Amino acid sequence: MYQRCFFSILAVFFCLTARLQAENPTVPSSRTLRWMGHWKGEGSREKLVRDVLDDFTFENQEIAVQFTFADDILPEKSIETESRFIADMIQSGDITWDVVWLDTFIYNRVANLLNDPDWGQKHLVDFSEVPGFTATQKPEAIDGGAAFKETGGVFTGPYIEGFFYALWYNTTVAKKLGLNIHEEEMTVDDLLHYAQQVDNYNRTADVPVSAFVDFKMSGSFHRMAYNLYLSSPLSDVDGKTRQVLDAFESIGNFHPLLYENTSWQDAARLLAEDKALFLIDPTWRYNLIEADFPELLPKLRLAQMPGFQKQTFYAGGFIPVWAVMKNSPNRDAAVKLMQFWSRPEIAEKWVRYTKNPTGLKGNLYDPEYGRDNFAEYQRKLAKNRNLRPDVFSLKETCAINRTFETLPSLLHGEISAAEAFQIITKKP
Repeated sequence: MYQRCFFSILAVFFCLTARLQAENPTVPSSRTLRWMGHWKGEGSREKLVRDVLDDFTFENQEIAVQFTFADDILPEKSIETESRFIADMIQSGDITWDVVWLDTFIYNRVANLLNDPDWGQKHLVDFSEVPGFTATQKPEAIDGGAAFKETGGVFTGPYIEGFFYALWYNTTVAKKLGLNIHEEEMTVDDLLHYAQQVDNYNRTADVPVSAFVDFKMSGSFHRMAYNLYLSSPLSDVDGKTRQVLDAFESIGNFHPLLYENTSWQDAARLLAEDKALFLIDPTWRYNLIEADFPELLPKLRLAQMPGFQKQTFYAGGFIPVWAVMKNSPNRDAAVKLMQFWSRPEIAEKWVRYTKNPTGLKGNLYDPEYGRDNFAEYQRKLAKNRNLRPDVFSLKETCAINRTFETLPSLLHGEISAAEAFQIITKKP
């Protein structure tokens, strides 16, 4: 018994020592693996990163690791600053970080900065060439190589992060308004009924409720328009488009947006104060709410995005998170770290911690997975439905994109669906 306790204490000591050395290194040498972190301040996502850091450094004590979150490296953490950071490394030839934060948006911004859409083939490790790596990813995440079109044909790293579209709703507000929200197969008529009930309530309410709350750069109504377009029973593009515009005009009749162009934090605060019913946002928002507004989580549930008919699909996607610089001085150690991230136990931890899907292959179903409504939502949504890619990840522009400029005016009742259709088709 004493021997077991001794070894347990020793293991904890080595983990703490490894983390202190990784996060507070001495001057890094060319033999130190330098890893740029992601998800700082995002609740359980940050915890997962720190767990992996501890486990990797403990199991690979021959590898010195310097770990720093991107937030603490860049002037401010954004797609723009990270893209310029990577472009500067490439242009200078001074590869200071072995593992960099990189998703498809960053890849394409770097391509613009370097004026080279194929920059990844020259400067990033292609994990399709790493033996056995492809087998660690789900087929629907890497899609036979089609997913790599977003990164210049390069398999940049593990598709750790996944997300689904979702209609978040405040259960307290729904109960106050007497609404029974259909969490599965919500129709456009259902959504119109909810918006009308909110509008009716506001006619006499001292504190009005917004049917939707939106924030800057959310892309929320763009995603709803795309989901409606995919669900249309019509076959011709113009017919489907007009059907979506008609739906938005009908929603706009009920004054659905009292709050918009806020920060996402203000949007969450309005939900927490019971001043809004719906938020359209992918499931990736869970950990940010968990970290910054934990009191809001018990009020929230997830509903399937509305459609015109029963949906045989669900919209969402998988995102690469890190990449390894091809000319990295510690390339082999960096690849080993990405392989460490791609294990089934990490896949299962990700799902438990984030309530989101992952592109990593896991083991058998974990009973912890479905013990709250957020995890249960993704399990039900994916069952017997096919994944359709996020509208913002499509390489070729979808026909519905042309409606995006008209959606705000439709929601504010400023134009009709017929006028919106004339605008986007340039027809008299």
